[in-house]
Amino acid sequence: MSDNLLHSLNNIQRQAVQHTTGPLLILSGAGSGKTRVITHRIAYLIKEHRVSPFRILAVTFTNKAANEMKERLETLVDPGVSKNLWVATFHSTCAKFLRRDIEQLKGFTSNFTIYDKGEQVTVVKDVMRQFGLDDKQYSPRTIHDMISGAKNKNISPANYDSMADGFYEKIVSRVYPQYQDTLRKNNALDYDDLLNYTVELFKNHPEILRKYNENFIHILVDEYQDTNQTQYELVKLLAGERKNVCVVGDDDQSIYGFRGADIYNILNFEKHYSNTEVLRLEQNYRSTQNILDAAWSVVQNNKNRKEKKLWTENDAGELVTCYKAIDETDEAGYVGTKIEEWHAEGVDFSDFAIFYRTNAQSRIFEQALRAANIPYQIVGGLGFYDRMEIKDLIAYLRVMCNPADEISVRRIINVPARGIGPTSLERLMDFAEKQEISLFEAVIRVDEITKISTGINRKVKRFSKIFNKYGPDDLPAEVLEHILESTGYLEHFRSQRSIEAQNRVENIEELMNAVYEYEMIADEPTLLDYLENIALIADIDTMDTDENTDKVPMMTLHSAKGLEFPFVFIVGMEEGYLPHQRSINTEAEIEEERRLCYVGITRAMEQLYIVHAEARRSWGGVEYKIPSRFIEEIDENLIKHVDRYNSAFSDTDEDMYQDEDVDGVDQTYTPSTEYIQEIETEPLYEIDQIVSHPNFGRGRIVEVSGKGVDAFVTVLFDRSGSKKFAASIAPLVVIVDTL
Repeated sequence: MSDNLLHSLNNIQRQAVQHTTGPLLILSGAGSGKTRVITHRIAYLIKEHRVSPFRILAVTFTNKAANEMKERLETLVDPGVSKNLWVATFHSTCAKFLRRDIEQLKGFTSNFTIYDKGEQVTVVKDVMRQFGLDDKQYSPRTIHDMISGAKNKNISPANYDSMADGFYEKIVSRVYPQYQDTLRKNNALDYDDLLNYTVELFKNHPEILRKYNENFIHILVDEYQDTNQTQYELVKLLAGERKNVCVVGDDDQSIYGFRGADIYNILNFEKHYSNTEVLRLEQNYRSTQNILDAAWSVVQNNKNRKEKKLWTENDAGELVTCYKAIDETDEAGYVGTKIEEWHAEGVDFSDFAIFYRTNAQSRIFEQALRAANIPYQIVGGLGFYDRMEIKDLIAYLRVMCNPADEISVRRIINVPARGIGPTSLERLMDFAEKQEISLFEAVIRVDEITKISTGINRKVKRFSKIFNKYGPDDLPAEVLEHILESTGYLEHFRSQRSIEAQNRVENIEELMNAVYEYEMIADEPTLLDYLENIALIADIDTMDTDENTDKVPMMTLHSAKGLEFPFVFIVGMEEGYLPHQRSINTEAEIEEERRLCYVGITRAMEQLYIVHAEARRSWGGVEYKIPSRFIEEIDENLIKHVDRYNSAFSDTDEDMYQDEDVDGVDQTYTPSTEYIQEIETEPLYEIDQIVSHPNFGRGRIVEVSGKGVDAFVTVLFDRSGSKKFAASIAPLVVIVDTL
């Protein structure tokens, strides 16, 4: 039995699977088969060591990763066994712990609501309003992010107040405790609370922790490099005295520092757990060797990392292609043209991926792909559950589960319009505050509010009756059908003839489909469980991976982690984008940006394209860009440079820049020409012209001397200093005439 389970593993993978006692750190490079190792390790424990599936806990970060593990385990162990395994995300795991025991924490009940980011910011705005703080002067999102940052480090409101020293921190120290009180009043938790309250529960109630210590004798953690301080504490508490904890991760792929991830959790794992066995998975099964070498030549410049270098039995493959675009139009046009060329040769659109540093960069590529009739999908944009009509209906479902959820009550009390306006809502809220009750209780006790007219009173009562029939344990499809029927919400949009209304109808119908699908696959489907599932959906979980869907996915580099594609385009590879302008203040930030670049490179299986532009339009006119430092870090033997005028050029062969022939230029896309000059056969240079050099990038001419064949030109480059060339053979392209 053991041989059958282990025969498909390489030597290091087998060692990882067969190490079953004590702490184990598996440093798993990109594409090295970490999911295979985790699932085979679980199967090995069950089959060879007779460990009950109930006694194994495996946690990861996305539903996509958890579901992939479950699917693989179904093929490795009996279906009846795999069904009993606890494989889930950190947040889902903590939500389940809290559903059972949160009432041990003062002020909460087990039907608590999990607020999404938008609702969390709404609470912050409400608190700011109470303190008279202008949300135009102080950004609610920034304040929320600072609160979340404190929670990621497990800093309580009281401790934050004692640490706050800056002006903005003092503002946050006022908002933070009231924000927490408001959540508690609404019987609601944010994502960080799921983790923090679980740790608090375990620390304050050791008998509850002891129950889980006795139950789970093997803990497995995926993507350990992404854990924050609270998750580190949680794992350590669950591991208990046995310390049978196996963590799998790659410090080179730690890219969520802005969310609180602490790379030192994995770098210092051996210090946290004595007698740790360390294994390195370095054989890659995804990419060509040239792509792996290019990735390593970048990431090896980081100081804070554990040494490992990926290798593969795959072919060396193509060189990395680096395209120097004239501007953003040329950049998008090049990507679109390459996709068209490969698609004409039989490559599916879904085999490509376009990665960028920020979502704002997607617009120009959307335009280019639409113009070329290339289907695409944006991952991490406005998600299905972020649409207005979906959020409205989810709010109804939440109130059905948790009437104390004031944010949801306020959202739907007059949706669709039923005549309960802002003044009536304000009177209900004032009554709730004076009586120290929830807003929904005020709705029920509307007869006691003399300032509300008889007509409005009847409307408020009709609203409250919607929630009399169902509760948290009912089937979500039945509850949703009841809401649509009793509110007329669906008919409200069906009666309108606009395309927008029709789209909303289709979205509501899709929500019904999603609810029915949930009920088919859930072991014990309930409204409360359904709401928990959708509250913990990540961006990547919404990506359409249907085999019949043939679209080019576009996403940020952060969203790309965990994915792979035969053809990858990393665009906007310029200083200010990657590394991002906001992330160049410290060496630690630069190292995280470098890891982000590494993640992007290692998503590519067969062909990697890196694209940067010499100039981009901005509000002020034209902004000239410098190629990313990470391009320079790629070994010159692994990369070929191309631009609009040259099909390819080598860093080491300057002869090819002389007497360039541009007759073969591909005319299928046309960049802006407002500030572009054609390359002249015998260029004449002037002081203050802006030029570009294939090796040194952008620069300004500061001196011209001599005449004819004896003429020389001196260029001050943005990053390479001053260089002097023979004017007659200088490989310079004039991109802006004299300033």
